Amino acid sequence: MKASKVFALTGLTLASVMVLTACGGSSDNTSKGESAAQDLPEARFEADKDTPSWEKDTEHEATLKWYVNFDWYAQPGWGKDTVTKKIKEDMNIDVEFISGNDENLNTMLAGGDLPDLMTFDKNLSAANEATKFALPLNILAETYDPYFLEHAAKPESVQWFTLEDGNIYGYPSFSTTAQDYEDGNVVGDQTFIVRKDIYEALGEPDMSTPEGFLDALQKAHEQFPTADDGAALVPFGSTALDISNGGDGAYGGTLQDFLSIAPSVDGEFNDRDADEDYITWIETFRKAYNEGYITNDQFSDNDNTMKEKLGQGRYFAYLHSNTKGLNEFMSDNNARNADQTYIAVDGPKNANGDDSTFTGGNIGGWTQTFITTSTKEPQKAMELLTYLASEYGTMVSTFGVEGETYHIVDGVAEYSEETEALRNADIARFDKEVGLGSYWFVSNDNYAIQMGQKPATSIRQMVEWSQDKLAPRFEIEDIDPRSGSEARNLTSINTSRVQALVNFIQAGSEEEGRQIWDDYLQERENNGWSTIVDYRNERIAENIEKLK
Repeated sequence: MKASKVFALTGLTLASVMVLTACGGSSDNTSKGESAAQDLPEARFEADKDTPSWEKDTEHEATLKWYVNFDWYAQPGWGKDTVTKKIKEDMNIDVEFISGNDENLNTMLAGGDLPDLMTFDKNLSAANEATKFALPLNILAETYDPYFLEHAAKPESVQWFTLEDGNIYGYPSFSTTAQDYEDGNVVGDQTFIVRKDIYEALGEPDMSTPEGFLDALQKAHEQFPTADDGAALVPFGSTALDISNGGDGAYGGTLQDFLSIAPSVDGEFNDRDADEDYITWIETFRKAYNEGYITNDQFSDNDNTMKEKLGQGRYFAYLHSNTKGLNEFMSDNNARNADQTYIAVDGPKNANGDDSTFTGGNIGGWTQTFITTSTKEPQKAMELLTYLASEYGTMVSTFGVEGETYHIVDGVAEYSEETEALRNADIARFDKEVGLGSYWFVSNDNYAIQMGQKPATSIRQMVEWSQDKLAPRFEIEDIDPRSGSEARNLTSINTSRVQALVNFIQAGSEEEGRQIWDDYLQERENNGWSTIVDYRNERIAENIEKLK
């Protein structure tokens, strides 16, 4: 998954961090990172909690290596784009980015010869072993850059990721706190979109009920049989499935969010898959499939192929789980035919007609970034982390250089005309030459929203549509088992679940479809479902305690 321009205080009361320690990390291993920290070189000057150390450390030149565990992550080279030119100018450093995959990561960790910084998904088992290869960030900050904990890092995020030994080893990307929600500095990332010209020609139908949804698809199918390129218009599509790996696209959690089915009730896990509103809508999709409104490409195309078809205006309606990931394709579509732009409208709702409820981000974020015990430049590495996590660094990574790529107008940043035009016209060139949004590893994206960051024009209406439907769900974060028999059982259940979804949608009758789903719900018990639910409830209780 691409970050999509997308979207972790000591002193912790953690009955708490079992989320990170229960599945592999143990207090027996914490001494490795701590002992390495005891041998840190002395700071080059007396650090000040109110002044970031990079401002004082400009005479010392350094080159850092930063591993990013995503094959797709590639940059033009340090100092080639606007963002890294500015960071290099400010900090007197060079950074070599290395990208890879889980196999590369595991090989590096096994070998022990690590780059200075590493970024990978927080859900990987390697995150549980951070005490073995990473320096405690709080000790680095106390030694070299107390500004990090005092001003740059979010206190709630630091608390969330602090382990039982009192240390934080990895800092998150896209960590959203309760304060961010209270301040309104959050955005949604799920959308139900329709091709505006068809939607208006049909009289702007209500598609929030099963009946209205199917009726609109039927009319679109009859009145608009082809797209501009002569290909058949597909009445409905959705985020691609990954059937063999348990990826449910938008047919799982995204649909359940549209139906406002709570993931937890009274502090316990809620089995949304067994909810009658959810099953009713899967039956609705079954009817749509049998009428030809959903094609078999839904179950064979990958996500990029489906979004390319969106860029050609080949879908009437589309349920999507990553709005920001549509930017490039919506831009392509609008450039191709501006009259066929896509807009967000109310999608599936539950039987009561309740508004959909989405998350605007979680406190755990997506990835974690670590400074490794192998680094020869711990001070510069810590200064770079502080730089990027700070409000100043967030402005640089999000908006660039004031007076060049943006201006401050009425207290918020506005991209220059040239920057905004390039962003909307040629995203590949924008990434290469400007680099805004490309260095997201620890940046405070919620502060960027506060300072005026807006989605690209092509998806802005879609993101704004969800703005009044957002609520935090911190209690259900990181509640799935990551190792042991429970994790293996959950993997098997998720794969069976997606296969059952596909079979349900492709079933020839309602009775057949319901039987498929009932069988799936029952068969979960043969794979330890009740134990998994117990595990999730324990994690939910710990999260609730952690949030106090």
